[in-house]
Amino acid sequence: MSASGIPARTLERQDLASRPEASAWVSANAGSGKTFVLSRRVVRLLLDGTDPSRLLCLTFTKAAAAEMATRVFRILGQWVALDDAALAREIEMLDGRRPGADRLKAARRLFAKALETPGGLKIQTIHAFCEALLHQFPLEANVAGHFTVLDDRVGAELMAEERARVLHRAESDPHSPLGAALGSLIRLMPDATVEAALGELIGRRDALRRWIVDAGDLEAALAELAGDLGVAPGETGAAVDARMRDETLIPLDTATSVAEALRRGTKTDCDKADRLVAAGATTDPQAWCETWLGVFLKQDLTAPKSLVTKRIAEEFPDVLDLMLREQARLLALVERRRAAVTLEGTAAILRLADAVIADYEAVKARRGLLDFEDLVVRTANLLSVSEAAQWVQYKLDQGLDHILVDEAQDTSPRQWEVVKALAEEFFAGEGARTRARTIFAVGDEKQSIYSFQGAVPAYFDEMRRYFERRAREAARDFHPVELQLSFRSTPDVLGAVDLVFQQPEVHKGLSQVARAPVHEAIRREPGLVEIWPLELPDKTVEPDDWTAPIDRIGEGNPMLRLARRIAETLRIWIDEGTADAGDVLVLVRKRGAFVEALNRELKRLDIPAAGSDRLVLTDHIAVKDLIALGRFILLPEDDLSLACVLKSPLFGLDDDALLEIARDPVDRLRAGTLWQSLLRKSETETRWLSVRKALETCRSRADFMPPFEFYARLLAADDGRRKFRARLGAEVDDVLDEFLALAMSYEQTGTPGLEGFLAWLEAAPTQIKRELTNAGGLVRIMTVHGSKGLEAPIVILVDPGSAPAVARHDPALLERPRGTDPMVPPALVWLPTKADRTGWHAEAVDAVREAAEEEYRRLLYVAMTRAEDRLLVCGWAPSRGAHEACWHSLVAAALVPQAEEIKDAAGRTVCWRWQKAGAEPPPRVKAEAAPAAEPPARPDWLVRPVPPAPQVPRLQPSRAFEAMEQKEGIEPVAGRTALEAIRQPAGWALERGRLMHRLLETLPDLPAAERAAAAVRFVEAALPQRFAQHRDALLDEAERILAGADFAPLFAARGRAEVAIVGTLTGPDGRQVAVSGQIDRLVEEPGRVLIVDYKTNARPPALLEGVPEEYLAQLAVYRRLVQDIFPGLPVEAALLWTAAPSLMPLPGDLLDAAFSRLWVPQPRA
Repeated sequence: MSASGIPARTLERQDLASRPEASAWVSANAGSGKTFVLSRRVVRLLLDGTDPSRLLCLTFTKAAAAEMATRVFRILGQWVALDDAALAREIEMLDGRRPGADRLKAARRLFAKALETPGGLKIQTIHAFCEALLHQFPLEANVAGHFTVLDDRVGAELMAEERARVLHRAESDPHSPLGAALGSLIRLMPDATVEAALGELIGRRDALRRWIVDAGDLEAALAELAGDLGVAPGETGAAVDARMRDETLIPLDTATSVAEALRRGTKTDCDKADRLVAAGATTDPQAWCETWLGVFLKQDLTAPKSLVTKRIAEEFPDVLDLMLREQARLLALVERRRAAVTLEGTAAILRLADAVIADYEAVKARRGLLDFEDLVVRTANLLSVSEAAQWVQYKLDQGLDHILVDEAQDTSPRQWEVVKALAEEFFAGEGARTRARTIFAVGDEKQSIYSFQGAVPAYFDEMRRYFERRAREAARDFHPVELQLSFRSTPDVLGAVDLVFQQPEVHKGLSQVARAPVHEAIRREPGLVEIWPLELPDKTVEPDDWTAPIDRIGEGNPMLRLARRIAETLRIWIDEGTADAGDVLVLVRKRGAFVEALNRELKRLDIPAAGSDRLVLTDHIAVKDLIALGRFILLPEDDLSLACVLKSPLFGLDDDALLEIARDPVDRLRAGTLWQSLLRKSETETRWLSVRKALETCRSRADFMPPFEFYARLLAADDGRRKFRARLGAEVDDVLDEFLALAMSYEQTGTPGLEGFLAWLEAAPTQIKRELTNAGGLVRIMTVHGSKGLEAPIVILVDPGSAPAVARHDPALLERPRGTDPMVPPALVWLPTKADRTGWHAEAVDAVREAAEEEYRRLLYVAMTRAEDRLLVCGWAPSRGAHEACWHSLVAAALVPQAEEIKDAAGRTVCWRWQKAGAEPPPRVKAEAAPAAEPPARPDWLVRPVPPAPQVPRLQPSRAFEAMEQKEGIEPVAGRTALEAIRQPAGWALERGRLMHRLLETLPDLPAAERAAAAVRFVEAALPQRFAQHRDALLDEAERILAGADFAPLFAARGRAEVAIVGTLTGPDGRQVAVSGQIDRLVEEPGRVLIVDYKTNARPPALLEGVPEEYLAQLAVYRRLVQDIFPGLPVEAALLWTAAPSLMPLPGDLLDAAFSRLWVPQPRA
């Protein structure tokens, strides 16, 4: 054991994994410090002399790349500030060698060297690396040099457009190949299946292209598949059906004889005789097939146990022999028909998908676009199969010495092709460099849970064997390393993990080695694993309430009861001090009704929660309200949209208020639309006038504002964001920000209009990914997939009790191997309905479901290992009962037999608590008091009554207080002439003062060259439309002040804007008052302090005698407060009249006199 408490064996493995001269392949258990090892290896490579530009670290996510870069720079940054002795100790701990003076100097320079490297340290996602590489070699990669990367939304829109075009072409010309393909699909499968199959195949377009290219072209690929399936050229399902009738061994006359023989048997035999006769009488080929097959095969088209009864078999053996031969013929033809239907459906879907993909690729090429899949595919092709591959490899070989791959278990086969190509020359013999070049990968097969993104768990071990073989052939060091020691979880949590995955049927598929996982813990604190019984469906009959929502979850729903129990348990923990909200991570299998129910229960009990980690934008109620507002503006007769807007946080009306509008008059239904009724109501009742005006303002803005400006104004200037936040919580900020970002993005795609924006928004729903890495004192709720890389003191795993894999999740297309070579791209074969599936289909589906079940168990491993101290497993059972292989069942089967059963007063099981044998009990929150020493004498102040707190009155109702209370120092303009009143609309004086204060607050902090443009942007965004004619005058006024030489000292670096000030003043009569206010500008100079208040009066006074008394009193109070802050420095005050503009200094004696005239109220009794 080392001084740090880490076992020597673990330190040796960490050292082996981070040695810069050797390649390494690290298999790291959850929480074993893989990021620590990865960052140490990067630092050791740099310390060993590797140029930062020759190092490439590939991560799975941008967050992981940022975390890795932060750790490396933190280490290098700390080295800069350490003295020689401390730095020597750090380096010796890192690589085991005592550094000399030169090595210490080099270590201190690493931070600056890494920062100054062009492009910085290459710690990035593989997609970011591929994008940069394609920009570096666009000609060789055959991509546009100025290409841009499509986001998922725009890519989906383009694909949908091209799919619609192809389907339209196919529908317009039924006799074309595309038309025939569409006709086949319509005949073979329902519309939903067509959409699913077409969408899935388009999503797997890289696999399709690889198969087609390898075969030669699409028709060659289909011909090869036909031969593999045993389908003759031109053979279809209908053709096979015809063969069933035309080639029958029992023609009509023979069938009559067979029927007569069968009628001597039982009722079953007689039924078959009737079918034989009926088949002979029918002329419809399909009806004949159905009737004839019913004689020889079961309903699922398999052979029955016996074809005839024992009596018939003994009396008429020749009839039985004939029927058995016909049955064998039909079975062979049924299988052949299935193969023909499979080929027909596969060919049809492939032809349509190939046309869609070709059009999609052509559109991207014309526009200079690449999607995320293109980045990896084009890079892999560039490095491997392109004509310029050797040239690109040569150029890269000159600038890359070390490759590090993080989360290697989630790297897809295509991404591994890129890594293999980059490292191709690392283990070359002739021409290889004398300096070691290395490959490093770290991952954990047990945490491979991203198969839907193309990850194949087996590739982690396969790539290890590949690179180990290459290193051995080149006589280079290669270290396979296993890290088992967990720095995250307690021994109890890890013991539970080991026990759950101990059985072979549970750890099957966890890794390529068929063995149970073994975990070690460095922590020794006690932990706890708790299992709640599944919530069972309640047979309570729900009341028949027609006013309740159709999709309302009943009170007896087990999912709702579980959500309530979790929330109530968290409330108890928080109240007792057992845990904080930020300690809890709730993991679910998928988002849905349970997450919504739990969020509601947490809010009901006032438990802070972060909300969901994924949000579909158009499903959020705030966005629905904003869309409803847009719909009403476009069509005021849309009563439903207007009702939604009125009930939204923007207006906050309730159902009673809506009914009041809807009934006009009250005793009968309204005449006309809801909007017309509101207009009539507003003419007679003032409470509806503000609602009408707000809606009319929105309608008038929408006529000339683009969507972003319209909604940004609604949420900012009209206080819409605050209203949404007040009702829906802080989570709504992310939703509103994304909504505005989409509005801005839409305006860049074409002519911005409200109607087009709403249609565009709903056509392709956008999902928001919220980073919940830092709990921030909030309960986090997310899927197990989203929790990858996270941890929490308490993890609550919620299981819906459903099966790991079900038929509805089967893929629409299955991979069929083309030979025995696994490197040959497989064929993609359509999966028809059960009646048309071949034997190969059944085997392939079983393999797919088995792989899904293995990943399901890996998800359980990931979920359990997120827990640091405490793990709670719970769930609910569906109506048919929990599946025997669900998460809860697996955990309960392993732990409950050894767990302590906890029951309530009624004898019902509350939970089972499991700890490792010999483990200490978990610490109690409320520990029993230890024997105490003799208590000290009680001080007298302990029993003395507390005197009442002195009440300091505020400075009111004096005019000075009134002036200070005005927001941002804005005051109404007194003494306007009749002409000015006509020229200036109502409210302009206050709006002008507000905007001027904001301009003078923010613009001085910007470079002089940027102020004018910034001022224009601010005023255009903040100026109400009714004051638009004053825009230029307002900008000119601000520019004259900031450009004026007389005002330059005010806005120099020593000045501060909007300085809040609070204090207590003693009045002339000795009484104290509390004062708070805000100084527009405070300037500290070497010999004085100057305070300035901005005044926006249209006609400022020319002499001191004309300054209003309240202005003097206000600055007099501010001056006294500032004098207490800067004792010994003279404090001067001045008024800046913005309209002039002019700066009017106020003499100190004038301010002292104004201060003495203030009326100070008596304190309250």
